Amino acid sequence: MGATAIVTAMSALAFGSNAERAEAHAQMSQREIAEIVRRYDIPAGPISTALNSIADASGVRIVYDSRLTRSHRTGGLSGPHNLAEALSEVLSGTGLSFELSPNGKSVLIVLAQAGGTRTDANEVGATPLPTIDIGSERDRPRGAGRPGSGLGPGDRRTGYSADSAPTTLKMDAPLMKTPISIGVVTRQAMDDQQAISVGDALLTNVSGVTPSTAQLDVFKVRGFFNVLGNMYKNGLMEYRVRNLDTSNLQSIEVLKGPAAMEFGRGEPGGIVNLVVKRPLETRYFSIQEQVTSYSGTRTTIDATGPLTADKSLLYRINGDFYRTDSYRNFVTDRNFFIAPTISYHPVEQFRINVDFEYQNRTWVDDYFILPAVGGGPANIPVSRYLSSASLMTSMPDHVDRRRIAYDMSYEFLPGWSLTNRLSYTSMATRNVNMAALGFDQSTGVLSRYAFLVPGTTDRTFATNLDLKGKFNTGPIGHSILLGLDALKNYLPNNLQYRPTLSSINIYAPNSWQVETPYSNPYFLKSGQKWTGIYGQDMASFFDDTVRVLVGGRYDWAETSNNKVSKSYVDAEASYVTTYNTAFSPRVGVVYQPQPWLSLYGNFTRSFGVGNSTRLGATLEPQKGEMFEGGLKAELLDKRLTLTTSYFDIFKTNIPYTDPTNANNTLLIGKARSQGFEFDLTGRVDDNWSIIANYTHDDVRTVQGASSYNPATLITTQLAIAGSKLPGSPRNYGNLWVKYDADGEFSGWSLGGGVTVVDSAFGDNANSFVLPAYTLVNGMVAYSTNIAGYTVTGQLNIKNIGDTTYYQTAADRYTILTGTPRTFLGSMRVEF
Repeated sequence: MGATAIVTAMSALAFGSNAERAEAHAQMSQREIAEIVRRYDIPAGPISTALNSIADASGVRIVYDSRLTRSHRTGGLSGPHNLAEALSEVLSGTGLSFELSPNGKSVLIVLAQAGGTRTDANEVGATPLPTIDIGSERDRPRGAGRPGSGLGPGDRRTGYSADSAPTTLKMDAPLMKTPISIGVVTRQAMDDQQAISVGDALLTNVSGVTPSTAQLDVFKVRGFFNVLGNMYKNGLMEYRVRNLDTSNLQSIEVLKGPAAMEFGRGEPGGIVNLVVKRPLETRYFSIQEQVTSYSGTRTTIDATGPLTADKSLLYRINGDFYRTDSYRNFVTDRNFFIAPTISYHPVEQFRINVDFEYQNRTWVDDYFILPAVGGGPANIPVSRYLSSASLMTSMPDHVDRRRIAYDMSYEFLPGWSLTNRLSYTSMATRNVNMAALGFDQSTGVLSRYAFLVPGTTDRTFATNLDLKGKFNTGPIGHSILLGLDALKNYLPNNLQYRPTLSSINIYAPNSWQVETPYSNPYFLKSGQKWTGIYGQDMASFFDDTVRVLVGGRYDWAETSNNKVSKSYVDAEASYVTTYNTAFSPRVGVVYQPQPWLSLYGNFTRSFGVGNSTRLGATLEPQKGEMFEGGLKAELLDKRLTLTTSYFDIFKTNIPYTDPTNANNTLLIGKARSQGFEFDLTGRVDDNWSIIANYTHDDVRTVQGASSYNPATLITTQLAIAGSKLPGSPRNYGNLWVKYDADGEFSGWSLGGGVTVVDSAFGDNANSFVLPAYTLVNGMVAYSTNIAGYTVTGQLNIKNIGDTTYYQTAADRYTILTGTPRTFLGSMRVEF
């Protein structure tokens, strides 16, 4: 009886017209494909499971007669092997063999017994394994552009779906085999939608993510956020950062639920991890010029390649220069950013990446000052600027940010490795933060004040060390993680001012009133220090159809601050440190009844930052708890990935500024986020790609603030049990569809998307409503080859219907408006 295993790998990098593409196809020979060396770590078990692992790792499609493999087991495979070596070792002793096809465009592997071979891959009883196209020595992720579709060089054509997120999960496991929900925004999604900021990329491409009114790069995940940030880069926290650029990002990963196990302090809703581009072994260069509405221009570059003949030392440089005005009067932005990276990979077992970043940004900010009138936002043009134009334009905000980081990995034994990451960020800022003190609805007069920081430097140090290993205890496979991490942030004693500004009439504003900014001086100083140890085991049972995750973490946290003081000496004297400790467990299970389907559930607790009031009082740290269950599926031969989940999250000690007294912090006792969501990403076929997501989330106060807060000595009761948290729509969803033409219209791409957001309350008292809204976006692009250069022209239109909408709010004075219709055109050259 014969057996068949057919491995097909179409390799095509196409440029320009059909004739040019035929000449430029980057084909790999049978020998090249067979000799690519990859590192495998396949435990002992069924032959079918081992073949599946080889297919996933090497990027091939294997079809075989399951009747022949059903009774065979393999002793496993570990270490670096080429394709032929891997198959030989896995099949050793089974009586099965293989052979590579001489076809230059594909690879044919035949598993045979003495009874002969059969090449009918569609025979009843044959079992198909995953398809991954091979286009170069690097595996192309699932969902990547199809062969022959005009792909250029570089690593931009990632498709819309991702197989894994090792930096965020700290595990080398496919997403299908993890009991955790994670959303990934790929590089191609960012390029297709021309996402300039991290917010542009996140808010329409991942379920459960909504904007916040924080002045930093902070996003709500499943209804919760921390005002100081829930942003990480390559697994290390980015503290108090704002306006991060996407030009050097390869993907953006959203880890849903409490991330305390991996990252320590964090939000129970989830965290955002930015994954930077890595140097490539193949030389690549691109330059892109973008032109936007409101006089915006942006130039980006991306250059990479080897520095040595053996390709052990690689480099990459990403950068951009961006300048734009805004739909809001007086708002401007000037940003310069450059990010060189070096990778050193002398042997298979060792790699180190060193990253540098420099950002110099000057901007006139929009502090979202817009009052509510009655039950909704004031009916004034969204272009109207209610901050002080005279103050802000004469003293614009400025940041000079420098970051150096490295991540290093060493495999000291087969299946065992050490990973160390470290980053240091120095951020010098000048900042004028404006807010409203009160509003008279009958007259339209708004009173205002400002926080003026003439200059200070914020420093953050973060590091972690992970030990990962794999071993078996009888039939049970183990993948363990042991680690420790540390974070330190320090904001030195600095002089600030809090002037009361002149009032402004929102219906007839005079934005050029003379202000006195250097009044009411005071000193502030703060610090955060976190240290944690953690461990987890992912145990595999029943031929890897069941995986159980058990882990825990212990944290030591220090929060330091001073009372608002009129002198440097008083500020130093009142500087105190509060100490907290906590244990955060995590358990999860995933069951894979079919190769394309996984069912999962998890329970997690989190430990967040301690809070303090402007009077210097320290409040209790935030804590969270979550249960989640759902399913994951790989559809249409793994071209589409689907994740659905139900979640129930509790968070305690949530700080909100008291709208009646800016010196007071309102501490909500407990809030709950309960709902379900789904994400669908990838390719339907060779032409159609899709990103679709939907979230139903009920976020409300369960236990309101106490009527008397001893930490602030002020009585306040605005967070009422049962009320919705501000800016939390119950239903919201997004759909993005792209069509890549072929044949006569090859090179053309058309895309469009719809965003639908339910209404939401705007403050803790639920006294006004942000209306529901629908946005429509579109894009058209054409890519061709001109004299060996891949040239792509693209036009995106955002908010085609020019809808007036309000994204979120914090209180009756702070409402974030949405951007009107925006055109964004670009021209990119790659080679």
